[in-house]
Amino acid sequence: MRKYLLIIALSALLVSCSSGPNNNPNDSSHSKLSFQQAKRQGYVVVGPPGLANVNKLEKFYEDYLNKTSCLVALAHYTDEGDPIFIDLEFNGEEILYTYDNSWDGFGGQNKGVQHTTCTQMNKRTGPRGERKGTEYYLNSCNDDIGYSDPVQKEYFLMFIDDKEQ
Repeated sequence: MRKYLLIIALSALLVSCSSGPNNNPNDSSHSKLSFQQAKRQGYVVVGPPGLANVNKLEKFYEDYLNKTSCLVALAHYTDEGDPIFIDLEFNGEEILYTYDNSWDGFGGQNKGVQHTTCTQMNKRTGPRGERKGTEYYLNSCNDDIGYSDPVQKEYFLMFIDDKEQ
């Protein structure tokens, strides 16, 4: 009897130890990458160190305007260095927008992976605060996720300062 209790206790201990920390929170399809790793892997990267691979977002926008299927992945970095990933996949009619702040240490209560579809992508050039440049954004989306302006119903993707181009 003692032998069986010992086996059960050891089994329970092994199960509890094997669960360990979650290295991929909330079913994120992205690994926690540094700015440089994301840049090397081809993400469009935005963060305190600057911008990288911006031409890929510009190409996605051109393909969107031409109704050509395409996809692009963005990695926004917080001031603390945590990545927030955005995946855009255009099928010729609508954009599947995936917002993933799973790796953001200050992501709040709504941390995780969220999806919606949008029918429009736009860009505008001009002032944004004290800076001037080009802003890419989505609108006509089914759900309110990511960095959004709830009044104008716009979903921010990226701002490219004229000085950084």
